[in-house]
Amino acid sequence: MKKKNKIPFGMMPASWGLKGRSRALAEAEYYYEGDDLEKAVALIGVDNPVDVAVAELEVDFRQEKIGRVEFEKKKAEIKQEPWVNVVELGVNPENAQAGYIELDWNDHFVKMLHNNGYSGKSDEDVVNKWFNDVCKTVLLQEKADLDYGLQEQKEDNHVNTKAKSRDSSKGKAN
Repeated sequence: MKKKNKIPFGMMPASWGLKGRSRALAEAEYYYEGDDLEKAVALIGVDNPVDVAVAELEVDFRQEKIGRVEFEKKKAEIKQEPWVNVVELGVNPENAQAGYIELDWNDHFVKMLHNNGYSGKSDEDVVNKWFNDVCKTVLLQEKADLDYGLQEQKEDNHVNTKAKSRDSSKGKAN
């Protein structure tokens, strides 16, 4: 970061009496401008290397130097957290059942899968096994939802029929 003033901030009367965050902010505004100022302000009060890197990354994201996906991936890498993202979902227009999903992931995601019992010859095999399990779970949940919905509908029809029968037997109109 390039400083815009050569005279030390502490020599300026405006700095006298300032403490803590107020002083740090005034000092940043004294020395920097533009992107450098935004980064300097973001780093005020940040004391460990991980938080410094994340704060700088957040500034780059706000300034639209990087996109959301790149920001999230880099942030996960810095924090050593698992990360996975759907890059593309494609469908064959001639056969709608023949589609594909392209995923992007980091090493921490694969390590998390290994820790949860997934194994394979390559990282791609491990992620494919996980993704297949996710798809199976979605299908099973969908099947359970459909079964529940049908059972409810049958029960409702049955109850309504009995109610109509009772009313009609008493000679009342619905």
